[in-house]
Amino acid sequence: MRLLSKIKNLFLPDTQIKIDPFWIQKLDVIRTPQRMDLFRKFCDGRKVLHIGCTDHPIFNPEHNLHLQLSKICAELHGLDIDKEGLSVLKSHFDAPYFSDFSQIENEKYDVVLVPETIEHVDNVEIFLKQINEIKADTFIISGPNCFHQFFKNGYEKNSNTWIEGIHPDHNCWYSPYTLKNSIEKYTKLEVTETHLSNNDIMVICVCKKKNG
Repeated sequence: MRLLSKIKNLFLPDTQIKIDPFWIQKLDVIRTPQRMDLFRKFCDGRKVLHIGCTDHPIFNPEHNLHLQLSKICAELHGLDIDKEGLSVLKSHFDAPYFSDFSQIENEKYDVVLVPETIEHVDNVEIFLKQINEIKADTFIISGPNCFHQFFKNGYEKNSNTWIEGIHPDHNCWYSPYTLKNSIEKYTKLEVTETHLSNNDIMVICVCKKKNG
């Protein structure tokens, strides 16, 4: 009953709200207007693994992040389960590409970049544990921010039709807290920075492996 009472308090009119501190999570968040500025800071001149590199099914060479990264990284590898997409990407930038985590067991990277991929996977725990096994100094993982205001999500006027601005293959949304929490719950990574970027649409976590 106490839990039910707490939940009800979240939906009372503003004048009646009494939220137990248990429900309030606080963390430092940095506003970074453009995600590429942050990626460039960590990836410039370094060996980088880009996970989810093909932009399936909306690949456009003019906007593809992997091709943008290819201009600044000392060495750039790509990993994606979309084998057909990897072939297309390779025709634009010839570099090592992988379709399975087992193929990179002997690689060591400066940076592992996982941008807007985690929301597509079937099992977040397995996915993050696979990332945790990669030999790297820095991990950057991002996902869509559930609290962004860029798209007008809600009911269509005078109907029961719900309209949501979202990629049709997404399985979930994240918040600054829940992305950080998921990473630290399922891996030995420590989130050292949390960013909101691109009109607050993206949550970006910069991570290091914990000592020991």
